Amino acid sequence: MRALITCDSGEVVSGIVGFVVSQHRALQVLSRGLARADGTTLAAALIVLNGLRCYAGVQPRGRGESVVAARRPNERRAVADLQRMLPERRWTDLAFEWRLLPVCTALASLWPSAIRDGRRSLRLARRLNRRYGLFRALRVVELFAYYRRYCEIFAQRPFELAVMSSHSNPHGIALNLAARRFEVPIVLVTHGMPVRPLARLDYDLTMVECEASRRVYEEDGCGMARTIVKSRKRDFAPMRLRRPPNGLRVGVFLSKDPVEDRVMSCVRALLADGQVVEVRVRPHPVNLWPGLVARMASLGDRRISVRTGSSLAADLAQCDLILAGNSTVLLDAVVSGCPAGYVRGFDHGPYDVQSFVRDGLICETTDFDAIARFYERDGWPAILRHYADVDRDEADVARRIRDAVSDLVNSNTYARGAA
Repeated sequence: MRALITCDSGEVVSGIVGFVVSQHRALQVLSRGLARADGTTLAAALIVLNGLRCYAGVQPRGRGESVVAARRPNERRAVADLQRMLPERRWTDLAFEWRLLPVCTALASLWPSAIRDGRRSLRLARRLNRRYGLFRALRVVELFAYYRRYCEIFAQRPFELAVMSSHSNPHGIALNLAARRFEVPIVLVTHGMPVRPLARLDYDLTMVECEASRRVYEEDGCGMARTIVKSRKRDFAPMRLRRPPNGLRVGVFLSKDPVEDRVMSCVRALLADGQVVEVRVRPHPVNLWPGLVARMASLGDRRISVRTGSSLAADLAQCDLILAGNSTVLLDAVVSGCPAGYVRGFDHGPYDVQSFVRDGLICETTDFDAIARFYERDGWPAILRHYADVDRDEADVARRIRDAVSDLVNSNTYARGAA
């Protein structure tokens, strides 16, 4: 609980919450209503109902001995990479969805202790709401709900492995705790660079983006028994630093919570540049700006396109310059050989949250020539390798992952047998 409250107290989470509310009138009305009900029985009841929704929405799919919980698209992509490296393993996915029969079955399991649990949950919700506020109270009760549901699922099946990709959300923290309770080895597969503060969790095996990512987890107190860095050799290409003779194709890649005015100002400046022949606006996979397409269309310029269906690799290959804020796509860009520039204030997070600018990995400007000079520095390739392993083959990483998972499963099976 303390770990989740710490994560939710960070500037990034606070900025995202405020942005989401600002984008939806219904959420604004609901927020004002809940603010008036703050501290009342109604607010506590809503917190408990939300927890009930989380509990009933988790449904196991498959009969595999390895369980995985990945709720968001970026989490699912990260976990899919690990699953491809372990073709011999069978998987059980913890799906986050609402289907009538499974939901009714899950809710029915609560009936024998419904009155007692309901009273305890209301008391807890009131206490959390008074001490931490409504948002954090909602999240903590979500954590408890997910944890209870996971424990029930773990009690029904003898899992050998638990895989997660979220280290700061209720569903991820709950899986870690449930797996620890049932002595199931835990694998964390990261998706992008970690954003501080982090929950202090322990992992038996961690598959991280780079050496810099590993260091962040260690500095924030996470226990990592074994760490393997992902391979970026397949994505690596020399930097394309010559100005194209036929004009610049610029990619504007957004975080999930972009600052609308800042993004529009940047796009207008690009369109005013006679050297720019195309502007590709690519939203985050979890885009929280519902008016993005309409705002871009309002500029009435055929050089603008909003890229919602194309692959990231294709957009990086077809752009001459990438501009972004606090997004790991900046790292993806320079690994693929596309010059990239950091734009201050592009999203609601703090400045340079991943330390790309501080460490000299990314240049903070939108000027192509200045960016080209930045990446021509002699010491820049060494900085890149701190953030991306572009030398090790993916096959070697896959072999190390298979060996590590095999060791985990076998040693845990032996320990259980001895016990």
